[in-house]
Amino acid sequence: MRGEVVRYDAIKGYAFVAVDGLDDDVFLHVNDIDFDKALMAVGTVVDVTHEMGDRGPRALGAELVSSPVADAVQAALGSRPDDGPVVGTAGPRAHDGFADVLSAAELRAELTERLLAAAGDLTGRQVLAVRAAVEQIARNHGWLDA
Repeated sequence: MRGEVVRYDAIKGYAFVAVDGLDDDVFLHVNDIDFDKALMAVGTVVDVTHEMGDRGPRALGAELVSSPVADAVQAALGSRPDDGPVVGTAGPRAHDGFADVLSAAELRAELTERLLAAAGDLTGRQVLAVRAAVEQIARNHGWLDA
C-alpha cells in the first residue's frame, strides 16, 4: 500500500505513514526500510507492507517511491551556472568550455546553499549526508582540487 510519511523522528529512528484506507497511521522503524535513511523525511512517499500489531498497524517493510530530500538534491545539482549567484560564492563563473575544479570547502558551501534554497526543511543531518555523498562522487571523478 502506498503512503506518505507524516511524522519522522530521525533520532529515535521511526516514522508514521498515512496510508489510504487505514484509520490509523502505520508505524515504520528505519530498520524496516530498503533505502538510505538519509532520504527519509516528512513528505516521503513509500510503498509499505504492514501487519496489525497490538498497538495498531506496523510496517514489515517499505520501498521508496519519492523523497523530498532526493528532489532537493536533484534540484540543487540540476541548477545551471547562470541561475545567479549563490550566497557565500563570488557568483556565477564564466563558462570557458572546461569544467570548474573546486576546493572541497567551495563545493560544500555552494551545495549547502543550493540545498537549503531548494528545500529549506531538510535537517542538518540530511544536508551533511547529501554533501558527503556528492563530495565523494566529485573526488572519485577528480572534480575537486587535491
